[in-house]
Amino acid sequence: MAALISMGQSQANYQILTNCNKMKQILEELGYNLVDCGNHWRTSALYRSGDNQTALRIYKNTGVWIDFIHGNKSKPFEALVKLTLKDDKKKLNSVLRSIESNVSDFTEYKQKALIEMEKVYDESILQKLFPNYNFYLPKKISEETQKAFRVGLAGSGQMYRRMVFPIYNEHSQIVGFSGRRVDENNFAKWKHLGKKNNWIYPAYIPNEETVDSIINEKRSVYLTESIGDAMSLYQNGIKNVLVVFGLSISPSLISYLSSKVLDEVIIAGNNDFDSKENRGLIGCVKNYLKLSRYFDLENLTIKLPPKGFNDFGDANESSANFSSWEEKETDKIKQRLFISNFVKNNKNNFSKSDLKKATKLNE
Repeated sequence: MAALISMGQSQANYQILTNCNKMKQILEELGYNLVDCGNHWRTSALYRSGDNQTALRIYKNTGVWIDFIHGNKSKPFEALVKLTLKDDKKKLNSVLRSIESNVSDFTEYKQKALIEMEKVYDESILQKLFPNYNFYLPKKISEETQKAFRVGLAGSGQMYRRMVFPIYNEHSQIVGFSGRRVDENNFAKWKHLGKKNNWIYPAYIPNEETVDSIINEKRSVYLTESIGDAMSLYQNGIKNVLVVFGLSISPSLISYLSSKVLDEVIIAGNNDFDSKENRGLIGCVKNYLKLSRYFDLENLTIKLPPKGFNDFGDANESSANFSSWEEKETDKIKQRLFISNFVKNNKNNFSKSDLKKATKLNE
């Protein structure tokens, strides 16, 4: 798996805008309709009359951009301006002069930390993974489900002795890896390679029916804390599931959800009821409050694992009845009252903004 690390971006000199607001102003004046995705914007490729709103990714702190439909190579901000204004030389010169007062040169390999770009890995890299499914089989995750997630065992490299899950973007390109250790050692349980906060997983795994298409069809989505939880739901026929990768939902995932027509967003986090501080429930409530800015409260639900289980992996391993769990309706008025009281009673774990939002839930 050493190749997972060695495959990098092409060497180039980039010019970056030091003023993000100035860059946004220029793009909007050029006619770009920008969708804010946290550390980057998504938009269509106006310079080739494209209408796919996800085709271009433009990074805020550098201006570096990628056209995922054409070429998939990173280019400097100046190149996008030149392409867009190729038929208007007068305006082009004016914009370029404006840029020159706001940019500085740098070499990618000298200031790699300044570039918020995703590597794209060749599909052939998956051939380095062993088709070994023995780790998850005792957890009652079938070989069929594991194959749907494209998981395999790494025998070398940074993901050595981990079950490795390739992460795909919306263009069916591999942009990262998530690895779960298979031995009880001192290593972290999970290890990630890539820009985790950009991932919408497993939405775009190129199966015959993608999770993204299932979400669109069902108009609902379950949000889990880990890949193991997602596989457990998937194993039980709940395939409209996405992974938060921890306790806090990312701006990219919020942006993805906001772009969908969803009747219900189900926050299916862990329930650490046997610990002094129920971090799983706290995370669920925080994500609920974040999402309440973008969705009607009637479309939001917290749905913890079946009674008696901390997470969905444990529930699946114990053959819990997921059908009845899925069908059980949540009294959303009672849930909002619970959330409001929970935040008040656990003020130390929430911000003033969270407390303010929680107070307004029942108004």
